Amino acid sequence: MEVLFESEYFQGAADRAYYAVFHLTQALLASEGLEYNSHEAVIAAFGREFAKTKRIDPKYHKILRQAFDLRLTADYDVEVSIDQETAQDLISSCRDFLQTIGAYLGRTNP
Repeated sequence: MEVLFESEYFQGAADRAYYAVFHLTQALLASEGLEYNSHEAVIAAFGREFAKTKRIDPKYHKILRQAFDLRLTADYDVEVSIDQETAQDLISSCRDFLQTIGAYLGRTNP
C-alpha cells in the first residue's frame, strides 16, 4: 500500500489498506473458530464478537467499516477519487488496526 501511495495511486492504496485489515480480521475470527464468506459478514462478526463485547476497542470496528466503504468507493465509484489526505488517514488508521489486532492475536494464541 505504501508503494501505491508514494506513486500517488491513492485508490489502489486505499484498496490495499482495506484488504490488509480485512484479512487480519478473518484470521482473528478464525482464531475463534468463526469463518465467513462475505465482507459484510466478516465486518458484522468482528463488531458482534469483539467490538460490542469490548474485547477490542470498538474504534477498530469503525476503522474496518470505514476502510470497507472507502474500498468500495475506490473500486467501483468512477465519479469519486480518493485524495491524498484521505488515503493517508486510512493507511494510518489501518496501521494502528494491524498493530493492535496483531498484538491481540499474539497474546491470545501462544
